[in-house]
Amino acid sequence: MEFLKNLWNKIFNFLDYNKDGSVNKQDATDAVDDVKEEVAETKAKVKKRVKRIKEEVQDVKDAVSDAVDQLGDIADAAKGKPRKGRKPKAKK
Repeated sequence: MEFLKNLWNKIFNFLDYNKDGSVNKQDATDAVDDVKEEVAETKAKVKKRVKRIKEEVQDVKDAVSDAVDQLGDIADAAKGKPRKGRKPKAKK
């Protein structure tokens, strides 16, 4: 029973926007507007973070791809094969 009283008090205090002891339509509207603003701000922050995470994942993906390419070169070097890639300039 105490839990329900505490829950009701929290809801009432949330809706009693101007803390005058009574809840009217304007109090509820003001509370909803504040929540909408906070949700919009949070949504923008989350979108920004998701975008940055995608960029970092792409960077990691590229780095891993390069590392995999290098692994083949290491195996070839261990077998004694000559190095692949750009040929050295002819000396004059």
